[in-house]
Amino acid sequence: MERIRNWRLLRLFVFIMVPVIVGLYLRFDDLAVWHSKKSSFYYKDRPLFTSYDAFYFARWSEDYLKGKYEAGKMDPLRFVPDNYIVSKLSDSEIKKLKAYKAVYPDPIPLESFMGAIFSKLFNTHIENVAVYLTPILAVLFIFPLVIYMDEIGAPVAGFSGAMFGVISLMYLARTTIARFDTDSLNLFFPFLIAYFFHKILHSEGNRKYVFAVLAGFSCYLFNWWYAHPDLVLIMFFVFILGLFITKRKVSREDLKLIGVLALFSSPVVLWHGISSLINRVNTYILEFGKTATNVGFPNVMQSISEAQRASLKMIIFTSTGNALIFFIGFVFIFVFFLKNWRQTLFLLPTFFLGLMAFKSGNRFVMYLAPFIGMGFGYAFDFVLDIFSGKQVKIDKFSISNGFIKELLLIGLGCIITILSLISQSEAVKFVAVPKITPSLEGAFLRLRNITPEDAWIWTWWDYGTAIQYLSRRAVYHDGQSQLSPKTYFVATTFSASSPKIAYNTINGISNVGVTYIDKWLKEGQTPESIRDKFFKGVFNSKLKHPVYWLFTEDEIGKFAWINYFGTWNFDLKKGIKDTINPVGICFIPSKNRVVCGGITIDLKTGIIKARGTAVLNKIGVNIDGKYKEFSYDPEGRYYFDLVKTEGKLLGFIMDQQPFYSMFNQMYILRNYDSNYFKLIYDDFPTMVVYKVLNKQ
Repeated sequence: MERIRNWRLLRLFVFIMVPVIVGLYLRFDDLAVWHSKKSSFYYKDRPLFTSYDAFYFARWSEDYLKGKYEAGKMDPLRFVPDNYIVSKLSDSEIKKLKAYKAVYPDPIPLESFMGAIFSKLFNTHIENVAVYLTPILAVLFIFPLVIYMDEIGAPVAGFSGAMFGVISLMYLARTTIARFDTDSLNLFFPFLIAYFFHKILHSEGNRKYVFAVLAGFSCYLFNWWYAHPDLVLIMFFVFILGLFITKRKVSREDLKLIGVLALFSSPVVLWHGISSLINRVNTYILEFGKTATNVGFPNVMQSISEAQRASLKMIIFTSTGNALIFFIGFVFIFVFFLKNWRQTLFLLPTFFLGLMAFKSGNRFVMYLAPFIGMGFGYAFDFVLDIFSGKQVKIDKFSISNGFIKELLLIGLGCIITILSLISQSEAVKFVAVPKITPSLEGAFLRLRNITPEDAWIWTWWDYGTAIQYLSRRAVYHDGQSQLSPKTYFVATTFSASSPKIAYNTINGISNVGVTYIDKWLKEGQTPESIRDKFFKGVFNSKLKHPVYWLFTEDEIGKFAWINYFGTWNFDLKKGIKDTINPVGICFIPSKNRVVCGGITIDLKTGIIKARGTAVLNKIGVNIDGKYKEFSYDPEGRYYFDLVKTEGKLLGFIMDQQPFYSMFNQMYILRNYDSNYFKLIYDDFPTMVVYKVLNKQ
């Protein structure tokens, strides 16, 4: 028996270490590419972050190190001017107005805290910490998962879940080097908590209370890490449900266990989980997929790539990479739950989170992948159990023999390892790509020098947290506040054809924000009437802070969605989703003739030839900072931009509405109204910055 036990421990060690090593290797092998092409992946000695949220957590790490982090107090760089407005309101007023509170979280997010500690310990940039921290944390879920499954008699399920989970393309992409995002522990904590719940129900004496303390403290740490008290609340209720179902009659001791769990989870966390759960259901279920929010403004969620509902093909591709493995795993995970429901009940919240990939966003595939892997592995456990129960013999050795069974399990582990690596060939080849270019990171750092310290930056939300971190400047919205009506008003300035309307909107939002919009709507005002007041300058006043309008290179690709929201028709519940299409580098082979890729333009006649022939309406030209406009056919559909930058001639083609938008006029063509704006920085296409003039 002792020898068999040793073989089991050896096999368990192998089942843990193989997926850990594979998971770490697939993440850290990206460094070879990064080091060979430093000019694309580094800004000087700083690796570039591979997620937008990384800037969010990194800035708080930096504030903590510099002694600027004030837990629970207003964050001066987020969601201006509403952060100032809300800071003067009582909690009851904030709740009544449904106002967004831009404050420093209390306590500091665990990821930011860890980043600060390791940055100080190793005397390095937070980016360098993220390169190593995220991949290491990402493989930790393997430990509780494999141990849990082994203890309930499903060792292959545990190993298979670990292998497919750790190398699934979705999870790999969300836990790469330099990611510095919460996904790296978002499998670890749910599996760890479920394991501790299981141990509470299957332990005797004081060991129950030890595991109750560990489970509660893990719940507390999970909320500190992810700031989703609703998930902790759901897990707490599932544990209570598990007690009732498995025991049918709850004893006084069980009530004590619930009390211990609640105490160490934090009653405050559980209480906040109620409102958090309501908001989560509203965002990801009730309003998900709708074009407009319940107050009439466009729903920005429809433009966020990770929040889009994934097709079945995409779910398969990013979870297992193979349809046959996926469907076998999907069927057998239900078999697994049905046959082992008492032991697996506490895994259901995480499993249901994974199933949301079919409804509410492709990001949930990372939660689904380990369960598909577990189902696939359980198919082998299922067959092995049948053979063991029938005392099937192979070459005089019974499968029920412990030694032979451990050898078979290791053999099955080898097969699953090979299958997972073959089926996930795209994950094996995957290389992490930064969310920011070296040139743009440098431009954001220079923004500190060209704007005063109390400046507010008006721009699209994606790089809001990057500006807070790199430029140390306040922004109107960012990746944590983009669902408010303010995003709609920012979009209108990009799509507007009138400099005055754009100016009035920026000025009005800078003075009154969007805090009182819910109140105005309840008073009978419509979204259109509120918008029109901003457009007409009803809220205009002297700007209390210097305001700068910033355009960046990524916004060309995002313009279709920005324009869609900015041209929103409240009756039709849709906008104009027209694009500005780059056609590449252009050259002039002869007088009055321009060639851009497969497009040829006669500058004299305005005739444009590609697959067919048409006559342009207008061409806007910016050569060395000088703007000219050439008109051709008033009935022509197409408009064209020719812009010279860094010695290159770039071309863009579009329809009428995008051509006259402030985005095209001010950013691409640098054609602006000096009555409202002043160009202060021009490094097109990387970044263009205007100062918003303080008109009375």
